[in-house]
Formats: sequence, structure tokens, C-alpha cells
Amino acid sequence: MPLVDHLKEARRRLILILAGVMVGTVAGWFLYPYLFAYMAQPLKDLQSSGLSAELNFETVSAAFDLKLKLSMFAGFILTTPWWVYQIWAYIGPALKKKEKIYAVAFTVAGAILFTAGAAVGVWIMPHAVTILTSFAPDSAVMLMRSSMYFSFYMRLVIVFGTSFLVPLAMVGLNFMNVLRAKSMLKAWRWAVISAFVFTAFANPLPDPWNMTFQALAMLALYFLAVGISYIHDRRYDRRQAREEAELDAALAALETKEETEEL
Repeated sequence: MPLVDHLKEARRRLILILAGVMVGTVAGWFLYPYLFAYMAQPLKDLQSSGLSAELNFETVSAAFDLKLKLSMFAGFILTTPWWVYQIWAYIGPALKKKEKIYAVAFTVAGAILFTAGAAVGVWIMPHAVTILTSFAPDSAVMLMRSSMYFSFYMRLVIVFGTSFLVPLAMVGLNFMNVLRAKSMLKAWRWAVISAFVFTAFANPLPDPWNMTFQALAMLALYFLAVGISYIHDRRYDRRQAREEAELDAALAALETKEETEEL
């Protein structure tokens, strides 16, 4: 496809993604009371333990802004299969006809991985609230800005969900023969450093064990992607060797035929 057609296709896929997220946002609007209660539960747990922790809505429109943000957040999470599929559908023309069936597999895997990463963020949040607020004096009254609290929560979930999609992107590049397994494996030291640096910044907990656990989970996905890519590379190399052998045999037969005709 020419560059202009690529840009038009990218715009079309982006519009479809936004349309899907908007539909999910409508659903999130009705789910807002349950989502708000669930995300605010760590603060209620603090209150039940005797600490004073309250959410503060700073402006008149803060409650409406928060509802809109949480609705969009819910829409983004709920439509994960949709926008993951649109990404792979955009990449699809670069694949062969037999390989296009992988788009469905990538969509399912992407939805599962993103959900798993988001679940890690959801799991971390209550522990983060408990640990980080434990530094406040017992006599302190914690008034948390609602926008800051929920933004921190949503950012944590989205960052971890997106990070779990990195190995899937690696496999996708491998299936398009852009990145080989050997190249991935040679960069394993950088992968280890990147995983620990990422979890050190993304993880709000000062506990090193949680950071180590998350880094190891990311590295396990990284090496799983390398293994899948290695299997694909072997199949691709065998297919290429077979095609080259068939081509050489055909050329040899053609040369033999031409020599026979000359005689």
C-alpha cells in the first residue's frame, strides 16, 4: 500500500477504536457507582482500621469530571478485545493469507494479557494505599484530592496492563519477520534491566519483593515470547529452505533442458 493509504487505514482504525471506547464509556457511565465504590474501598478499609481518610472534591464540577473520567476508564477496559483487534487488523495486510488467522489469536491473547496486567495493578493498589498512608502520624487527618487518587489508580492499572502487551508485540514483529528470536535472546540483559527499572518506577510500593515478583512475571512473558518466536523462526527457515531447494531444482531442470535442446 502507498504511504497515503497506510495513513488513511490508520485513521480509520483509530476512529473505530475511539467509537468502540465511546460505546464502552456509555456502559461505564451506568457502572460508575459500582466502580467508584470498588476503587474507593482501600480508603474505607483505612477508616475501619481507625484512620481518618476522606476524599475531597475540590471544585463544583469535580464530581462530574470524575464520573466522566471513570466512565472512560471503564470503557477502555471493557473494550480491550475491540481495540486490540483493530491494532492487529491494521497490521494484517503485512501478513500472508495463512498468517491472518493469527489476528484472532493475537486479539484473544492481547485481551488476556492486558487484563492480567490490569489485575496486577488492581491488586497492588490497596497495598500501596495501606503502606504509603502508614507514614502519616496517628493524629493526622488525610484529605485526599479525588482527582489525584483516582488518576493514580487508573494510571497504575493502565501502565501494568500495557506492559503485559510488550511480549505480544514482540511475537507480532517476529511473525512479520521483522524481529528474530536470536536478536531477542541476545538482548536478554537489557530486558532484565528494563523489567526491573520499569517495575521500580511503576510500582508505588517501597517493598522490594513486590517489585521483584512483577519483574519476574514480565521476564517470564519475555522469554515465552522468545520461545514462540524461536519455533516460528525454525518453521520459517525450513519453509524458506524447501522453497529455495525447489527453485534450485527447477532452475537445474531448466538448464538441463536448454543444454539438451542445444545438442
